[in-house]
Amino acid sequence: MKKYLVWSLFLLNSVSLLAQQRSKFSTARDLEKVLAYRPNRPQPLILAHRGGPEATETENSLETFRHTYQQVPDAIIEMDVRMTRDSVLVLLHDDEIDRATTGKGSLKAMSWAELQTVFLRNLRGQPTRQRIPLFDEVLQWGAGKVVMAIDAKPDVDLQKVMKAITDRKAQHSVFIICYSTADALRLRKQYPDVWVALGFNQADHGETLRKAGLSLHHLIALASRQESGFYERLHRDGIPCTAGTYGTGNLDEKPIAEVADEYRKIVKTGADILTTDRPVEVSALFKK
Repeated sequence: MKKYLVWSLFLLNSVSLLAQQRSKFSTARDLEKVLAYRPNRPQPLILAHRGGPEATETENSLETFRHTYQQVPDAIIEMDVRMTRDSVLVLLHDDEIDRATTGKGSLKAMSWAELQTVFLRNLRGQPTRQRIPLFDEVLQWGAGKVVMAIDAKPDVDLQKVMKAITDRKAQHSVFIICYSTADALRLRKQYPDVWVALGFNQADHGETLRKAGLSLHHLIALASRQESGFYERLHRDGIPCTAGTYGTGNLDEKPIAEVADEYRKIVKTGADILTTDRPVEVSALFKK
């Protein structure tokens, strides 16, 4: 009887552990369920710009990503990827490291060893004990668990970025922000099913992309706030669309209570994804 009980407990623990270890995003279908356009989506997707740091937190840091994930588990975590002089992929928004770290100079002119001597500053400019993170360690944390929006800066090799992603088996956890149609085409040539995001200034830009040879499958439109006709045109092609609410003078800079209805209006007008600096507060506006 005692052996039976021990064996039963072992099986229960094993099943529980396997359930915990199963990736939430392990197949292309898993990612499609989140990102694909849905006409009756109950609430918008929330994209945490630079990870969504609060005033005392650091942008583009694993610590902030973890904190945002704990509070909004279904948030998309956006991050900025840059490459050092010795070709190491790291996270930082600016090439000049002065604003976000305790160091000075150009990131692309520095080695990874040199970058390890500086610390990140929080949004108030105060130094922390946090270091610039490696892209690889962030992928290791997020693969299969969270959707990550990868903003690889224009001088970063997208093929190197994708190799890092596939090496960590994170290809079903990401979409790649591309700065040009040419970049998207080159990426799709090797990775036909990868989700890409491109800037949309015109509602019919999808037709231009199609003529250039880019499939609209697995495509996200990046846009500022738009009128309903803009979203309707994209939705006819099955393209989900973001609306940015961050930046000087935008909604994220105003008290949430004063502009709560404005966020809701953007979604009601047709935006599928809200890109925001305050993901926790904005997400709460749409919780029932």
